[in-house]
Amino acid sequence: MKIVRQWCKAGTPVLLCVATAAALGGCAIAPRRTSPSGVSDMDSMTTESTPPSVAAGFYRVNPGDTLSGIATSFRRSTQSIASWNRLSGPAPVFAGQVLRVAPPMASTSADALPKSRMDDGIEAADTARFAWPARGLVTPVFVAGRSSGIEIGGSAGDPVKAAEAGRVVYAGGRIKAYGLLIIIKHDSHFLTVYGNNRRLLVKEGEAVTRGQTIAEMGADTSAVASLRFEIRTDGRPVDPLDFLPKQPG
Repeated sequence: MKIVRQWCKAGTPVLLCVATAAALGGCAIAPRRTSPSGVSDMDSMTTESTPPSVAAGFYRVNPGDTLSGIATSFRRSTQSIASWNRLSGPAPVFAGQVLRVAPPMASTSADALPKSRMDDGIEAADTARFAWPARGLVTPVFVAGRSSGIEIGGSAGDPVKAAEAGRVVYAGGRIKAYGLLIIIKHDSHFLTVYGNNRRLLVKEGEAVTRGQTIAEMGADTSAVASLRFEIRTDGRPVDPLDFLPKQPG
């Protein structure tokens, strides 16, 4: 049920939440009721208090987190995380603290690499948290609060690859809005979502590796092929482009 709560937080349509809950656990879901303020019970029902969301490129510290552990999770160096947040040395972090985990816009993403690797000519893009699940034109642009992900164009049958190692927590076609869908859990914070496939190549519970082909891209009735791709952190959709390397021109 924990995965269902992550999926249903902030921004996912209620019917999609209900369908996902049924698919992932068969748990009973209370009927939707809307308060005078317009906030539905589904939006506020969790077994734990939900802190305010943080912007893409930032992370809210959870109990037990360490600076080095956070840096490893986001494929950054501890020194870079400390520098972006003006922390000295191996500074302790505290639950609820919000840290920048992506380079400030004004700086270069090369900050994410140790100098020795930069000297070897390895681009900073190699340190992105996730890899591209497919190659193609990206549409539409992600808008926080108004969209949940991006679509990556291609051709029907193109390989869809796992953006990072993890475990498949959903694989099926019971959620109509997403067609044949795969959801991969990567750690206690991140999920990636792959929709609009024509064929699934992995099953629920299966462990996958970064770059493993997990599905074949599908097409709509007009023969336009695309992958619907989302990244969710603590259940909230974030802009995938903030966590992916820049595509080669």
